[in-house]
Amino acid sequence: MGDHWAFADVFVARGPATVAYGLCALAVGALIALILRRALPALAVSVAAMWLLNLVLERCRASLWPPVTRTSGTRFELPESAWQLEWGRTASGGHRATYHPPSHFWPLHLVETGIVLAVTALATAAAFALLNRRTA
Repeated sequence: MGDHWAFADVFVARGPATVAYGLCALAVGALIALILRRALPALAVSVAAMWLLNLVLERCRASLWPPVTRTSGTRFELPESAWQLEWGRTASGGHRATYHPPSHFWPLHLVETGIVLAVTALATAAAFALLNRRTA
């Protein structure tokens, strides 16, 4: 089970989010270096900022795309490749499961990649604006 698509490290490593995170780290690092004007403190703050972004997106990942909810009067099994979010019983005594099927991998992955690229664009624009103001 260590290579299930829903695990955080595996999820990011299987698509363009890996490159997006690298570009974002570069842009955030450049912006923070321009703000702090010191290399080592900027490195520490940049690492902390990227860790925080990764943590927030990892915790919010399940809500980036609407999950599937299945209910039944009898007990049922989800496919092994499904990302199970909730499992429980209904008020009428049936069973309910909320999950992401494997077909949700790419929509989830591309939404997260888009968020990371938006942060990258904002950090890049802020860095250029700050640099332009200092050199003008």
